[in-house]
Amino acid sequence: MIFIQPKATDAALHFASEEYCMTALGQTQDVFMLWQTDCCAMLGSNQIAQDEIDLSLAKQHNVQIVRRASGGGTIYTDQGTLLCTLITPFSHGDDAKEIGRTRLAEPLIMALEKMGIHAEIKGRNDMLLDGKKISGLAQRLGKNCLCSHCSLLFDTDISVLEKILTVDESKIKSKGISSIRSRVTNIREHLLKKYTTQEFKALLIQALSEIMPMEMYAFSQEELAQIEKIRVEKYANPLWTYRTNSSFTHHSEKRLPLGKIEVYLEIKEGSIHSCSIRGDFLSIKPIEEFENTLTGKAFDKDALSACLNTVDLLPYLGGITAEEFLSVLFS
Repeated sequence: MIFIQPKATDAALHFASEEYCMTALGQTQDVFMLWQTDCCAMLGSNQIAQDEIDLSLAKQHNVQIVRRASGGGTIYTDQGTLLCTLITPFSHGDDAKEIGRTRLAEPLIMALEKMGIHAEIKGRNDMLLDGKKISGLAQRLGKNCLCSHCSLLFDTDISVLEKILTVDESKIKSKGISSIRSRVTNIREHLLKKYTTQEFKALLIQALSEIMPMEMYAFSQEELAQIEKIRVEKYANPLWTYRTNSSFTHHSEKRLPLGKIEVYLEIKEGSIHSCSIRGDFLSIKPIEEFENTLTGKAFDKDALSACLNTVDLLPYLGGITAEEFLSVLFS
């Protein structure tokens, strides 16, 4: 396994680095990255920026807004947050969720255990400490590789997180909690010795290196140039970050056990002319592929049910079933 520890704090650059590693390094070997950002709100790939973030407050607090290519919900990170990325070779038939759990989440839990922190994996993608969230895992598939990444709340400014993230009330209620603050916690609050973020980072690297031996790797100038190109063209591009839905005549939404789904359809002469699917469900493949499958189909429950039976929905909807998806469309 190679270990990359970038010094930059631009989230768009880090996501570009992930994408570069997925095409150039991660198809034949494991790649682990540990990174930090300045104040940043990270949208899931299928979310709408203005629905998830108070854009005005984010601007006031100098919070960078980026969209990642993995599914799930919006998170807030700053210099008190550590972000971990694992890119592994992936073959047809491999279990992405199991790889994320055993290759990334469990080693992190073991490393935290070495520091006296007793965390656990719970729910669809959460890492909890004393019943509160310290991390969430998201994934995306590439060609012959899988990217799993997560954040670790160590000394994150939760007051800013609360201000700028617009949390869906249905999600709060589904968790049986009253607010964001009651759901999340910082690791630092649970330590007897109050390490700085950099001290904790060094301890985490040491603990992880004992669990999964790593060899340091630094990007060459040529690689950095390719990464910068990806950053400019995609992750720092407002068209990617703030993409919106096209015109639609039909809108439906529902919170399901595995995430919220919103469907926007433009229906012409009884058929789906265009389709946009949004939400915090844990997709690992581009949702546009699934949207294209639905485009041109008759807007009819039986016809769409037959269509869905021909599609492997797991990588697109993160475990949401065809029956559940139809219940959203025809609710």
